Amino acid sequence: MVQRPAPAFSWPSRLQPARLLPTRWLPTLLLLAACQSTAENLTVVGAPPEVPLVLELPPGAMLLAELSPGAPDEPTFRAAAIWWREALRQSARLDVLEAETNLPQAVLVRLSIDVRTKALASFYRLPDGTEGVLAGGGFADGDLAAGIDRLAWATRFALGDPAEAPVASAACLSTNVRALLAADDGLSLLRDGAVQGAHRALLEARARDGASPFVLEGLASSALLRGDPVLAERVCLEALALQNRLSPPLQHRLARTLLLARSSVLPERAPERDQDLLALGQAGQRERPYDPQCALTSAIAYNFLGDFTAARTLLAPLATRLPRHAIVAYHLGWACLGTGDPQTAVQHFEDAALRLPMAWITIPRAIALRTAGRDEELARVLSQAMDECTADPGSLAHDLRRMQAAHELLRGNYAVAADLIEKDLQWLVAHSTVADLRGGELAEEGEVLVRLGKPQVLPPILAALQAQHPRTAVADACAYLQGLVQIASSRQRLEALEGQLGRGGESVWALRLQAFAHEQRGEIADLHASLSRAARLSDSPLTKALLAKSLQTMGKVDEANALRTALRRELDAINLRRRPQNPLLGPELAFAYSFQ
Repeated sequence: MVQRPAPAFSWPSRLQPARLLPTRWLPTLLLLAACQSTAENLTVVGAPPEVPLVLELPPGAMLLAELSPGAPDEPTFRAAAIWWREALRQSARLDVLEAETNLPQAVLVRLSIDVRTKALASFYRLPDGTEGVLAGGGFADGDLAAGIDRLAWATRFALGDPAEAPVASAACLSTNVRALLAADDGLSLLRDGAVQGAHRALLEARARDGASPFVLEGLASSALLRGDPVLAERVCLEALALQNRLSPPLQHRLARTLLLARSSVLPERAPERDQDLLALGQAGQRERPYDPQCALTSAIAYNFLGDFTAARTLLAPLATRLPRHAIVAYHLGWACLGTGDPQTAVQHFEDAALRLPMAWITIPRAIALRTAGRDEELARVLSQAMDECTADPGSLAHDLRRMQAAHELLRGNYAVAADLIEKDLQWLVAHSTVADLRGGELAEEGEVLVRLGKPQVLPPILAALQAQHPRTAVADACAYLQGLVQIASSRQRLEALEGQLGRGGESVWALRLQAFAHEQRGEIADLHASLSRAARLSDSPLTKALLAKSLQTMGKVDEANALRTALRRELDAINLRRRPQNPLLGPELAFAYSFQ
């Protein structure tokens, strides 16, 4: 970094925001943009600044944008700090840190505001303490944002970053101070994990300036974290329609949130969206190689596509660069798990747990702890999480108790596991809306209880569930379990019930019920035949485990071991786009994993 006279700069072509998106998106975005009224002052007006090169920073140099010390703690000055930071962030050559992120190698770039004389100035301070003046300017009454835009443009020239006119703060942020501050507060809360508080602040900001892309981007991000991808998609489209008002960093983040939201809305299209996400990230890295958000987009895409090595390579430096972004720690944890490093994954998931909702982090953290062999710590984590959500009317308590039961099964504590399964089934009786969505899970969880030697606890639970769900998948699950209970005591086939479950054809439950009767009667060949037919109809891990056991009983040990090995590999696999089947996530999965 040296001081030198101003050279004759070569001018790069304008970095059009549309170039950051896959080409096939452009007609849609242009159509949406055509429906909007044209905003004025979309870019900073006037000729390029005529300022000397004061300090030539290398590409990728980090800047920390702040107000000069002593600035009043007033709304206008707080807004000025945001305009200043975001105006500098449009640079494709320099890396501007988020607020409250101060890395030791960053160059401090301060904004000084003299309200009395309407004068502005920018100063630098190097990590070694060297200081100097960069540029000066002014502002008109009521138009501080425009003055800051021009000063930021001039400051970039002074730092060796010539560029065409950036998008004006009035266009991409807001000149409504209260809206801007509410949005910035919301984004800060979001980084700290206060998702509900962040969402409220961003809704307030939208009420004050609903045409601000900055506000809309924050609102879409909070909606996605709250588990509302439909709202996130709608808000992203609304913001992307304001194409001429988008700075390149804002447009990139909006496009990423849109793709992630659409993957959640239509999971069957997720693989295609993940390829789009990777294309977006790679295009961003080419156009803005020092913007960490572009690298984050590529890393998230790699994780979803299963290339955990590539994801980890990108995410490892981002953990230092974006220390307040829990999503970095979250995805780095998954990348570490996917590359066979569960101990490191635990640390990253614990970092993410400080700022992400429990529903996001409980499963990956638990999987990492189990894979790392930290069973006592895992038991404490699950117990603490259970204590925190005992009043939760949703399904998290159900999922946690299922994980506790699975963990005890994997540890060989069968009596404790059976008690937990019984409590969970009783919980389902009291929360029938959860049971509605978990028919198959209910049937297999109950079967584990039967196989653990506690069939006698099921009849009252099943009677209560049947009274609530007379004509649903839950009713079939209850009928199946009632059949298991009867067969466990009588050892007789229930052909009428098999026919009822089969409804005139073959069904997994009818075949499994038939197989259980053959098992109880010692009819090994018929047991194997029934389970083989059931396995062709369903990819249930429990069905596969029972089939492997039948093969072993028949003396086909090599086939049984091969099937068990394949099953365990399938259950241990890390796939962020598949419904999780880790053995820790349910007693039927744990039983299948450990059944010999």
